[in-house]
Amino acid sequence: MLNQQALVERMREWAVRVTPQRLAIAEVVLNSSDHPTVQQIYERVRDHFPSMTLATIYSTLGVLQKSGLIQELPFQRMSRYEPNMEPHVNLVCVECENVIDADTGVDIHDVVVGLRNSIAANSDFEVAGQRVDFYGLCPRCADAKRRGELSEV
Repeated sequence: MLNQQALVERMREWAVRVTPQRLAIAEVVLNSSDHPTVQQIYERVRDHFPSMTLATIYSTLGVLQKSGLIQELPFQRMSRYEPNMEPHVNLVCVECENVIDADTGVDIHDVVVGLRNSIAANSDFEVAGQRVDFYGLCPRCADAKRRGELSEV
């Protein structure tokens, strides 16, 4: 988790003009492990900035993306915003739509980078980036399904 001073330094390092609103939005995204949606970001900052608009949030997310501080994860129903810019695997719950980073104890970073490098080396495809998602049920939804509280996925 980044404190405000570290966040300000990181934003300035990427030449992002720091305003209280941008700082609040960046703080929410960069210190979240749940890959928040625009609506979730809005709900998390509106107590401190009641006049904050969704347009400000979208604009700031665009600036943060262009600066390489975050990335957008587009899904069919909505986008989520990812603070982890390192190669990794996302676990996506098909029921509650939560997204978390996989933490399996093995070095997923090396596996994803190795796969990307292998594809780049063995094809004519110029790899610009990658995204690895696994879809299924999070522990809470899997437990609800076992109890019969969820329909079949």
